[in-house]
Amino acid sequence: MNKHHIIIKKFNEVDSTNRIALEDETAPHLFTVIADSQTGGRGRIGRSFFSYSGGLYMSVVFDVAELNIPLNLCTPAAALAVRDSLEYFGIGGIKIKWVNDLYKNNRKICGILTESRSDKGKIEKIVVGIGINLTDPEEGFPEGLKNKAGCAGYYGNKQTLAVDITKRLDDLVKSGHDDIIYRYRNNILQKGARGALFSISKAYI
Repeated sequence: MNKHHIIIKKFNEVDSTNRIALEDETAPHLFTVIADSQTGGRGRIGRSFFSYSGGLYMSVVFDVAELNIPLNLCTPAAALAVRDSLEYFGIGGIKIKWVNDLYKNNRKICGILTESRSDKGKIEKIVVGIGINLTDPEEGFPEGLKNKAGCAGYYGNKQTLAVDITKRLDDLVKSGHDDIIYRYRNNILQKGARGALFSISKAYI
């Protein structure tokens, strides 16, 4: 059982849940920011992330001292937590695309962005940002995403889903890297990426 309480800070709309979580210097372990939409959602390599009102956008703060895995496994752990949570709520057929995306029916439904906050050059906090397309946008996906993006098909309570994901992610980062590596390999969309995950984590085996 988790000894830390999950603290939720909910917004209807923000520019970025990751920004809020990163800039809150007092945010404790498992502090979770969630929003119905974002105006400045970000993906990897500085890309923008389409964040419409039919999605869940959340960022979870982790104290590095609470982690039992290498920092480079936080994103794979988050991908597993989202997959497992959606499956728990009856949504199957989800696979992970190396390294930070989840797909259903060959369409992207989730992206993950992990960032860190340092103090005097030492990483003290990790913020795991998760954006999930839960339902289809009312006006459809933008032109550039129409043939790439999809939705999970989740119509339940967003906060319930966010809490479940956070609990599962907390359990994973404390479980050790072996379980994460094994399960990630078994749920990956691209077979060739299995070796890439091994090369990242083999120094810790």
